[in-house]
Amino acid sequence: MILEYLESVDSAVFIDINHNLTNPLFDAIFPALRELTYVFWFLLIVYFWMKNEKKMALLLTVSIVAGALFTYPLKFLIDRDRPYEDIASTRLLTQEEADPSFPSGHAEMSFLAATVVSRFHPSYAKYLYGFSFIVVLSRIYVGVHFPGDAVAGILIGIIIGRGMLRVAEKKKDIFWEDSKKL
Repeated sequence: MILEYLESVDSAVFIDINHNLTNPLFDAIFPALRELTYVFWFLLIVYFWMKNEKKMALLLTVSIVAGALFTYPLKFLIDRDRPYEDIASTRLLTQEEADPSFPSGHAEMSFLAATVVSRFHPSYAKYLYGFSFIVVLSRIYVGVHFPGDAVAGILIGIIIGRGMLRVAEKKKDIFWEDSKKL
């Protein structure tokens, strides 16, 4: 009963975003975020590497990989249909995805990366979390995720990000020479 109610709310919010938030700017930009999200985080890793923050680049890379190793098997374990598979009126603005919907991997990766980077660069936090929120909204807007998928991805990303920060604190010799940074 509760699960059915939550699914109905999830579908209603999805339809509201996917159908009623439409505008030409989002129609043009949001589909591109499917790939640009990966490019953005990869370029941030390269940025830290080039800035000689190699251990930050390493921590971010390892964290993203750890998040993916948790999230992608979970998607297949839960095996939730994508909105366009369940709701005939879905506005699908990008190609269909090959994996199940829950949780959102884009949300997980973006919030994980924002959590890790913001710990050491607090001035970047508002930009990274802002970008991450736009990524999450875009995944619902383009028709590939329910809001519940996105919320789960956000929570998983933050939890894994914080977990990776704890690992980094315990392994300061691997991730940072200057223990004051942690």
